[in-house]
Formats: sequence, C-alpha cells, structure tokens
Amino acid sequence: MPIDFGVSDELLGTIAPIVVYWVYSGMYMLMGSFENYRLHSVKDENEKNLVSKATVVKGVLFQQTIQAIVSVILFKVTGNDSGAAMDQKRSLIVLLGQFVVAMLVLDTWQYFMHRYMHHNKFLYRHIHSQHHRLVVPYSFGALYNHPVEGLLLDTIGGALSFLFSGMSPRTSIFFLLLRYHQNG
Repeated sequence: MPIDFGVSDELLGTIAPIVVYWVYSGMYMLMGSFENYRLHSVKDENEKNLVSKATVVKGVLFQQTIQAIVSVILFKVTGNDSGAAMDQKRSLIVLLGQFVVAMLVLDTWQYFMHRYMHHNKFLYRHIHSQHHRLVVPYSFGALYNHPVEGLLLDTIGGALSFLFSGMSPRTSIFFLLLRYHQNG
C-alpha cells in the first residue's frame, strides 16, 4: 500500500530536503555545544572564518530558494507525476539502480566541476573562493558558496542525476534526503 503524505510528491521533493537539511544542521549544532567533543573551538570559528554565521545562513537559504525554484520547474517540465503508483510497480532492484546512477552522476559532476573551479584562476578568484571563506565549517554551511557555483554544482548536478537516473519525484525525495544528510 503506497504511503500518502497528503501533499504532492513534487512538493515534498522540493520542500523535504530543505527541512531535513536544517533539522540535521540543528542536531549537529546542539551536539557542538559540548565543547570537549568539538573539532574546532568557538574561538577558532570566530577568528578563522572570514564570514559570519548570519551571512552563511543567508547564503544557504538563497541557494535553497534557487534549488526549490529549479526543482518545481524540473517537475513541471518532466511531467513526472505518477509518483506512488509508479514506485509501487518498480522493483527494489530498479530503485537501487536509479539510486546508484543518480549518485554516480551527481558525485562525478560535483567532483569535476569543483576541481575545475580550483584550476581555473578566474573561476576560483571570482566564484569558488567564497566557499573557502568558511574555514572552520558550520554544520549548516555545506551549501555555502557563490550562487553561480551553487547553481552549477548542486542544482544542475541534482537535476542531471534526477534526469539520468529516470527516478520518479517520490524516489527523488529519498535520494535528495540522503544527499542532504550526506552534505549536512
């Protein structure tokens, strides 16, 4: 019997990863309050980071807004709204295959784009260097980067992984939740 979330899979595929990102980040922030178990002290954060927590939060929220807009557009363009009924007909092997393809596409895309941003002096200086202003990372800083870099690496990478894997919006919910858990 399919799980009915009460909202469309497209809406869940857009909103759920953002909510999970902030929930996981909050959990890590709470764990970070135990100073003895931190990798970096609060003093390190304040001295080494070239950007404030507020700026990081604003940057991540902006990035997530762009991702949500692209997600809505992608779901509308693909017209892939069969969701639960389609997922019920797919075997576990097919779903696992879609996850593997999506992970390979996303990781390969992000690896080579990130590497290129380091090798191209113009891109590094004007775009990618923003990512390196966060020297001592915050749990919520995984998506902190220049908006162009966020669009190229995360948003387009996620869209390509969705398209190449052939997953439904419902399957993409679980893939993106896993992805954000990994980043956060």
